[in-house]
Amino acid sequence: MVTRRSAKVKGSQFEMDCEYSLKKKFPDVRRLGGEGQFREVDLESKSTQMVFECKRHRGFRWTELKKYYDKLENRTPFGWYCYLLFKGNLQPCLVMYKDKEEMIVREFEHFFGVPFEKHITKKVKRK
Repeated sequence: MVTRRSAKVKGSQFEMDCEYSLKKKFPDVRRLGGEGQFREVDLESKSTQMVFECKRHRGFRWTELKKYYDKLENRTPFGWYCYLLFKGNLQPCLVMYKDKEEMIVREFEHFFGVPFEKHITKKVKRK
């Protein structure tokens, strides 16, 4: 029997992967869970004043990404940095951010200097 993962499960898994990968560089990064649904932000690092929104879809259009980023930017506390982390099927994780007024998209590994890796579930332990 083949089971399909729902969009909610895929998104949640992607958030955990992003948190796991970012913790290598920013140890205080955490998923916001219920608080994040209220604030419409997925991850936060208070020490570096950064918020992250994570999106996982089959594919993206530029206008769709821009809409997600603009919404995130409006929800970000004043003086904080915001990053949209997104991944399409069979594509690397990418980071969208704004430098002054210019929108920039870079690969996760090149921007943060750490590899993007899947989190280790509690059921599966490395030997």
